[in-house]
Amino acid sequence: MEIVKEIDIEEALKKGFVFIDVRTEEEFEEFHIPGALNIPLFTKEERERISEIYYLQGEKEARFYALEIAGPKLHVIAKKIKGIKDKYKNVVVYCWRGGMRSLAVASICNLTGVHVLRLSGGYRAFRHYILKRLEEICKKINLIVLYGPTGVGKTRILKKLKKEGYPVIDLEDLAGHRGSVFGGIGLSQPSQKMFDSLLWLELEKLKDYPYVITEGESKKIGKLFIPDSFWRAMERGKKIQIITPLEERIKVSMEDYGVGRFSSDIYIKALSRIKKILGDEKYNEIKKLIEEESYYEAIKELMVNYYDKLYRRSTPEVERTITARNVEEAISKLRLELDC
Repeated sequence: MEIVKEIDIEEALKKGFVFIDVRTEEEFEEFHIPGALNIPLFTKEERERISEIYYLQGEKEARFYALEIAGPKLHVIAKKIKGIKDKYKNVVVYCWRGGMRSLAVASICNLTGVHVLRLSGGYRAFRHYILKRLEEICKKINLIVLYGPTGVGKTRILKKLKKEGYPVIDLEDLAGHRGSVFGGIGLSQPSQKMFDSLLWLELEKLKDYPYVITEGESKKIGKLFIPDSFWRAMERGKKIQIITPLEERIKVSMEDYGVGRFSSDIYIKALSRIKKILGDEKYNEIKKLIEEESYYEAIKELMVNYYDKLYRRSTPEVERTITARNVEEAISKLRLELDC
């Protein structure tokens, strides 16, 4: 009699299964299937000890040790999963590659009458699936890509349009980074695998729209890279440039980056990443302005001497330019462009 039945990732997603990740908390925090719940079989330390025994004493001894650790926990885990199954009905358990961890948990659940399925291939199968889907969707999707120098409020525009029901993918929001020298201050970024998963999830939701709006970014956002498939879709997408006055851009940047909320040391540390590009003289000038908390002037110098020059060098040819006095006017003009 088959104790544990498996299901592949595509079928599990189509049928709306609830995913239970039995890997360690640390593994789960680094990356997981979006929406999954974490009920770990082992702690990080226990897993490391099992691996150590495996390499020193062999697979048999490692399995016995794993059973010794897992045994007392299994009834608690089964009860937790029963509570989830009572609420959601269809439940699938997974680990990294569909190995012993998910097999052990699914087996004990099924033996106690809490019938769950096991994900064939584990998280690794999900990873392969979403990379394939990213390629497939991005070949067909029509992107409208918003460009503009730092401070024009591209993220504000996207958030407002999304709230109004327009199909939007906010890359900076998914990446947990505002895409500038100070863009990571006060934020934490997901892992590359998690970023790819979140982007895939958004694309699945929006794939049937006639167009999807996103922002023009460099290939790298903080420590993360835009997947090649989405990058190619951006390159062939319709490009619209937003232009607002320098004073307005400085104001928007100060608000969006929370200027003044953190100590000057944090801003100086971020500034040091582009010291070579600025040169010693300009770097020291801006550093002094930050130390004096003259943030308006510091941001102005950064825009004129770094961001605007970088933007002019790196921005592709655009099909349309929208000139506005502020973000609100830019949104109004962009709506006309989108709705025509």
